[in-house]
Amino acid sequence: MRAALLTAKLQATIRALAPDFNSLSDLGDKLNHIFCRDSLPNLFASVVYAEIQPEHGLVRLLNAGHLPPLILRGGSIERTDKGGMALGLSPQATFNEQRFTLGTNDMLFVYSDGLTEAQNDQGTFFGESKLLELLPQLAPYPAQVVGEKLLAEVDRFIGDARAFDDISIAILKRL
Repeated sequence: MRAALLTAKLQATIRALAPDFNSLSDLGDKLNHIFCRDSLPNLFASVVYAEIQPEHGLVRLLNAGHLPPLILRGGSIERTDKGGMALGLSPQATFNEQRFTLGTNDMLFVYSDGLTEAQNDQGTFFGESKLLELLPQLAPYPAQVVGEKLLAEVDRFIGDARAFDDISIAILKRL
């Protein structure tokens, strides 16, 4: 319940503040300041925030403590920069805006650690290497199909094992 309330507040804060900031670095600083001020000790949140200009394929990205999103360009995978620390960990944290352009059929893939840390009955992780192996195979498909096929593969991998973490993915494909 606490995490859900925290997420709702964070989402509302981002929606309220984002239009007032030209710099995603400055937006990250402000969000972190508010999060540090208003949250309980030992609470933090990882965030990936992206602004997209579809007509040019330009993506502006703020990564605060999240796994670096991946960019699929044909059969190759590029990692975005690591980004800053999670919101709420330190009032002195700094954040950097990342910029890149997606070409036709390029895909931005954002995911939580629940995906790569999904475990089967033997305690084996799904793992980043399996993800990096699968994504180029899925690249020709529409974003929704990529998500469906990937989650089906994770479900197949974990079988009847109990889930330990949530899995979140966001996939953006430029057409």
